[in-house]
Amino acid sequence: MTLVAWAVVLFSVFIAGGGIYDLLDSPYSFWPGSSGGLVPVHPYAGEQTLNESVVSMALTVFMFAGMLLAYKSTGVAYDSKKANTMLVIAIALVLLGLAGNHYLLILRRLVRG
Repeated sequence: MTLVAWAVVLFSVFIAGGGIYDLLDSPYSFWPGSSGGLVPVHPYAGEQTLNESVVSMALTVFMFAGMLLAYKSTGVAYDSKKANTMLVIAIALVLLGLAGNHYLLILRRLVRG
């Protein structure tokens, strides 16, 4: 049962990060910028770069790991120091994932503008 649950989680992260798009469209890793340089995010809303997809998947894994760690911290409630430490790390992971995904959206808007 645990293996099936992990497979479902990893497949969900793959889908949420744009893995199907990566397999079907073979996107570039970097997009040529307007000033002649390369940018890691695609400026158009309907497309993405490979780097953007991988970073999005990693940040989604951080959020899931934070939620799992928060759940596991309830199992060690008898040791309040350990439980509090696990909960703080869990909150940090979730916030890191959310802030990172939000930053990707901000980068996309900056590249477009």
